[in-house]
Amino acid sequence: MVVPVAATTALALGFVVVVLDDGGTPAPAASACVAPGTAAASSAAPVPGSPVAGVDAEQMRNAAAIMKAASDLGMPVAAQLIGVQASIGESTLRVIDFGDGAGPDSRGLFQQRDSWGPYADRMDPAKSSALFFKALQRVEGWESLEPTIAIHRAQRNADPNHYTRFRPQATEIVKALGGEAAALVDPSGACPAAGNEVVGDLAGKWVRPMAESINTSGYGPRAAPAGTAGGVLANFHYGIDFATPGHAGTIVAVTDMKIVKVRNLDGLFGTGVTGQTTDGKLTIGMYHMEAGSVRVKEGDTVAAGTPLGTEGATGNVTGRHLHMEFFAGALPNPMIPINATIDPTPILKEKGIL
Repeated sequence: MVVPVAATTALALGFVVVVLDDGGTPAPAASACVAPGTAAASSAAPVPGSPVAGVDAEQMRNAAAIMKAASDLGMPVAAQLIGVQASIGESTLRVIDFGDGAGPDSRGLFQQRDSWGPYADRMDPAKSSALFFKALQRVEGWESLEPTIAIHRAQRNADPNHYTRFRPQATEIVKALGGEAAALVDPSGACPAAGNEVVGDLAGKWVRPMAESINTSGYGPRAAPAGTAGGVLANFHYGIDFATPGHAGTIVAVTDMKIVKVRNLDGLFGTGVTGQTTDGKLTIGMYHMEAGSVRVKEGDTVAAGTPLGTEGATGNVTGRHLHMEFFAGALPNPMIPINATIDPTPILKEKGIL
């Protein structure tokens, strides 16, 4: 069931929200701004929430329960945002004891039907939130999906784009409950790194650079597309391209790497990052991201799957896509034709990406 967002009593300016659990004691609010890919830790004491227009104390209390459930499961701030976003879209952050024509048995913060679990669990903010996050964990690659798509796959609702409009309010709520540390969180769920951060679990994995993307152009001889620069690029494609049909995908690190170069609207490259794999065997460039979307800084070491930026059309391109270049060895700032690229295809096939 989906309940339209209704106007509710706004918190008075300067009012401090003290979040209470079911027993009437302060519940720990999850710290909202943590490194992408790491669990948001609950603080030992409640963090007062700032006022959020149109959101009352009951809704803030339920949002805090959602955030804590994600933290208890070891899920990152991106999951907390998704959980709050989903509940706004389903129940306006209220524990609803009725359904609708499409789901007469839908109940609770997430309007979960009988198949989700016992009635008492679906009506309990903490337990219903845990049910939602466990379903989200079963969605393959949820971290790299557009948030509304990830929610849709967990909730199995009719409209996959239904939850998009609730993202800004969810972001404000997570910021309010996270205290000062939440000031840096953005609607993507990422927190800007300060440089020289280690982000995520460095386990040597390889992942697809964008969930649901398709390989649109391979490495090797190719006439430059009409409207792009010629020169050294005229007859050879020095990398491999991926694109996400229908929307701009989230670009993630394909393997563990140290970010050695961040480019912002830099000539042919556009916006993107260059990273050295942690084993020192490869340097990988990932280019043409959306301007201003890069989420990491030079010096950061990031795990496979860490969000790097958003698929874009900056630089020498004719349309939105990701261009990846591979170089042998650990190079500080590789550029063609000064440095020779290698064909990524055999490596990506070996890793199960192609």
